[in-house]
Amino acid sequence: MIEVKAYAGLIRNHVELSEELGIDIAGCSRDERERKLIVGAWEKWGEQMGNHLNGQFAFALKDAETGELFCARDPLGAELFFYYQTSDGRLLYATQIKDLFDQPGFLRKLNRELVQFYLGFTYVPGEETLFEGVYKLEPGGFLRFGAGGLELGRYWELTFAPDESKSLDEWADEIERAMEASLHDICDEGETPDSFLSGGVDSSYILAKSTAARGFCVAYADQAASEENDARATAAALGRGFEGIEVTAADFFANVDEFLLAYEQPSGDVAGLSLYAACKKVAQKSSLCFSGEGADEFFAGYSVYGRVKRLRMHPDPVYFGTTYIMNDSEQRRYLKKFYPERSARAFMKERAAGSKGYDPLSWMLYVDLRSYFEGSILFNSTKIARGTGLDIRMPFCDLRMFDIARRMPSQFKAGKDGNKIALRRAASRVLPQEVAYRKKLGFPVPVSKWLRDPAVNADIRRAFESDAAAKFFNVDEIGALLDEFLGKKPRVSHPIWFPRHQALLWRHVWTIYLFIRWYELFFGS
Repeated sequence: MIEVKAYAGLIRNHVELSEELGIDIAGCSRDERERKLIVGAWEKWGEQMGNHLNGQFAFALKDAETGELFCARDPLGAELFFYYQTSDGRLLYATQIKDLFDQPGFLRKLNRELVQFYLGFTYVPGEETLFEGVYKLEPGGFLRFGAGGLELGRYWELTFAPDESKSLDEWADEIERAMEASLHDICDEGETPDSFLSGGVDSSYILAKSTAARGFCVAYADQAASEENDARATAAALGRGFEGIEVTAADFFANVDEFLLAYEQPSGDVAGLSLYAACKKVAQKSSLCFSGEGADEFFAGYSVYGRVKRLRMHPDPVYFGTTYIMNDSEQRRYLKKFYPERSARAFMKERAAGSKGYDPLSWMLYVDLRSYFEGSILFNSTKIARGTGLDIRMPFCDLRMFDIARRMPSQFKAGKDGNKIALRRAASRVLPQEVAYRKKLGFPVPVSKWLRDPAVNADIRRAFESDAAAKFFNVDEIGALLDEFLGKKPRVSHPIWFPRHQALLWRHVWTIYLFIRWYELFFGS
C-alpha cells in the first residue's frame, strides 16, 4: 500500500491522467483527486511518474510494506520540498522548512557559509539553505530513502533544442494555442479567477486570453514608480474591471517580519515584499488570481539579455544572474568571516554546466532557469500564496509553454528588434499595439525614497548596531554604508567605491538589514 505522506500542488492534466490510469475522481476535492492520481502514477510509472504530470507538485510517498520513501518535485520548481537527515540516520521532510523544526532529531543551526551567497544574489540559490543540513530537492529531481540510505536522482533534464524550421508567426501560433490550453486546464469548473495586471505584456496577455473578471495592479502614490495608469487603460481596452491596490511605505515596512517568517529564508527582493503586502489586500476581495511568472525567463524578457555579447567577450565568461549586487571584495569588507572556497563564480559555472554548446542567449536563460527563476521568482509566488492565503496560479508555467520556449530559436526571443519577440507578436493579436510592445518596467518599488525616512531607518540603524549584526558583520563598515546612503559623514571612508556605487547603496543596506532581521526572528539575538 502506498501512503501520501506530504503533498502540495496543482495537477493541470488531471482529466487525462484519470482516464489513462482508470481512476474515478468524480466528486473529489482537488486535493483528494490529486493524491489519488499521484499514487496511481507511481504504481504505473515509478520514478518516471513526474514526466506524466503537467503542473506544480511536491510530494512524499511511502510504501507501507517496505518503508521506502519516494519524493519528487515538479520540473520547473514551482512547489518546494525540503529534507534533513538526523544524526541517527532518519530522514525528515516537509514542503515548508518550519515543519521540520519540531520533528524529533532536528537541530536548528545557521549555515554560515551561505550568508555570503545571500548577500551577493539577494536570495539563496541552489539546493542548500541557510539552515544547516536542510536541503531543497531540485526541480525535476527525486529522492529515495530506505534500507539502502538516501539516493538522489533526476527524472527530467533542462535542455534547449532549437527548431529552425518555423517562422515568427508560427511560433506566435504555438504560444497562442499553449496559452489557451493552459488557461483551460488551470481552473476547475465554477472557479472564478481574477488576474494581476501591470503595464507589461505578460499580465496583459493573460487578462486578454482568460476569463478573469478583474485586473489588480500594485500601485504607489509616487506615479513615477507606479504602473497603475497603464494597467487601468489596458483593462478598459479589454472591457474588464480594474482596481489599483496601493502599497504605502507603512504597508511595506509593517509586513517585513511576516514576510520573512513566511519566506523562511531571507529575500532582498523589494518587489516580493511589496507584492506580499498587496496580496493581503487582494485576498480580501478575491480568492484566485493569475500571475505572469515564467514569461521573462522563457522568452527573454529582462534587459540584461541585451548585454549577452559583452558578457561573452570575457575569456572565462560567467553569468551571475539578474540580481547579483555584491561581489567578493564587498562581501569581504562587510563580513567578519568570508569563505573563499564558497565562490559565487564557481557556483554559477556549475549551474551553467549543462548549457555547453548553447548559443549565448540560451546559455543565459539556462542559468537563470537553474538559479533565479526557481530560487527567487517561483519561490516568491509559492511563499506569498501560502503566507497571504491568496491562490496564485501561473498560466505561463505550463510544460506546454516551456516546450515552446526550449524549441524556439533565440532570434525569436530577443535581438535588435527587442525582447520577447514571438510572445509580443502573439499578444499583439489581442492587445492594443502600445501594450503588446511596451517596454518592461520591472515592477518598480520606491524603496530608496522610503528608506530615507527617519521613522523607517531607525530600525535599520538599530539592527546594524545589534548583537546579531556583530556576530556576522564588521559593524563599522555596515555603519559607514548606512551613513553614506543617508547623506551623513561615514565613519569609514571609501572615497572611490561610495561615489561610484550610489545607485547600489540602498540595495546593500536593504539586503544586509533583511538578513539581520531574519536571523533575529529565527535564531534570536
